[in-house]
Amino acid sequence: MAQVGQRVRSHTILPLDRQAPRYKWLVASIILLACATQIFAGTSLNIAIPRLMVTFGTDLAATQWVATGFLVTRTLVIPLLGWLGNLLGNRTLFVATMVGFVLTSVGCGLSTSLPMLIGFRVLQGAVMGPMEGLTAVILVQVFPPQQRGLALGLRSIGWALGELLFYTLGGYLFEHISWRLLFFLGIPSGIATIVLGLLVLPKQSEVRDPAVDYPGLLLLGGFLVPLLLVISFGRNSETSVSTLVTLGLGACVGGGLFVARELLAASPAVNLRLFRHPAFCLLCCCGFFNSMGLFGGLFMVPIFVQQVMGLTPLQAGFILLPALPFSMLSGLVTGRLSDRFQPPLVALAGLLAMTAVSQAFSSLTAFTTITLLVGYMILYRAFMDTVGIPTTALTVEMLAPEQVPMGQGLVGVTRSIGASFGITITSVFFERRYSWHQHQAYTSYDNASPLHEASLHDLRLSFHSAGVESTSIEYEVLKTIRQHMDTEAIAVSFQESFFFICLCFLLAIIPMLCLLSRRLGLKIPES
Repeated sequence: MAQVGQRVRSHTILPLDRQAPRYKWLVASIILLACATQIFAGTSLNIAIPRLMVTFGTDLAATQWVATGFLVTRTLVIPLLGWLGNLLGNRTLFVATMVGFVLTSVGCGLSTSLPMLIGFRVLQGAVMGPMEGLTAVILVQVFPPQQRGLALGLRSIGWALGELLFYTLGGYLFEHISWRLLFFLGIPSGIATIVLGLLVLPKQSEVRDPAVDYPGLLLLGGFLVPLLLVISFGRNSETSVSTLVTLGLGACVGGGLFVARELLAASPAVNLRLFRHPAFCLLCCCGFFNSMGLFGGLFMVPIFVQQVMGLTPLQAGFILLPALPFSMLSGLVTGRLSDRFQPPLVALAGLLAMTAVSQAFSSLTAFTTITLLVGYMILYRAFMDTVGIPTTALTVEMLAPEQVPMGQGLVGVTRSIGASFGITITSVFFERRYSWHQHQAYTSYDNASPLHEASLHDLRLSFHSAGVESTSIEYEVLKTIRQHMDTEAIAVSFQESFFFICLCFLLAIIPMLCLLSRRLGLKIPES
């Protein structure tokens, strides 16, 4: 009997020579278009949340589910990449994912209420879950082994181009016309990706096991949904302890039942047996801690830019633009280095670089210039993919070909959970430190000091010169002093938060060092 995943035949709708050198670049161009389109469904849409609160008359706690709902269902589907690819085939899954993106984007853009918008975002997260891992699988199938790193690095071009379009054209449409156009912006490229994917990508007929692990799928949801909810609710200081404990216990029980089911099932939805191998476990640990630091940093930078430097969300997005060309170049360079040298060495160099850049961010103050901040953002984006690309290449190298989709799904969900933990822990740490520094500033301020009197005098003159009414000057002066103290508290808390982010990258170095020292570069035997 043929085994699951054994290829019987493969063909494309267009009469293309898939052995020709140009075919792999044709496939890569489609994947780049898909990666650019993917940006229009991701966390970039968080800039619209304040506008959505005004449009629907809702508070932040309710509106943030536009982002949280997407992340929960996306993470829920990520580990099913191997099972879905085996069930549908990679081309069918790729096209179905993009069709789902287009339909849910239309639904989001036409939503007339917040519950309707959240519902479509939840669906969008579910359909987009396999995309990142699937693009990696398709690329490594058409590129030769000596160019796998290059193939994976190409995706950085697509992501950067998507961000470039989102923050320029999308930012203009959002600022001057409507937030709804942010959801419509990716539809043309989504439709083009669907058509090109159908015509160019190979349809591979495989002998598949028709069994569906329904209990495993249900238990996966019973594990990941409460886990992700407790992580998300943990950021909100108004969430009761009993709610967090209940969700945490639910995640523990669901996780235990899920692991037991998948290890005992003959045809599991998620092959957890891959975790029996030390190399794969070390790779997932590295991805977890790296994502904690990476997304913790990406969460903190907009806070500094908006609350300390006083820029709008749109202006904060523009600060990112000069870094995007460096992000594209970095992906290509990292990919080629991963082909020429040991991927663990490349990943270690990337982790050390991210640690150094995070240390640089911890030196920012309220007096930092935008030019210096842009320079740090260029460095951050230049080294951001120097860990993800070699770790993905290691996953492909370690696993047997039929295990690669399942392995990519497991690595992907580990990274996604790490990202959620990173954002939550960093935000909670920041809020706690901000409250402490703010309290210290208020209680230690000496309003009888000569410096205080000099500040009052200068501020009174400034407001008087600006034409402020005499009755309001004293209130505005004290308000300005308090705002300055709050800004200083935010800046110091930001610095301390990046020390935590440095720690995350240092923790990610440990498993990668173990991988290098153990020389676990061999394929994992088939379970």
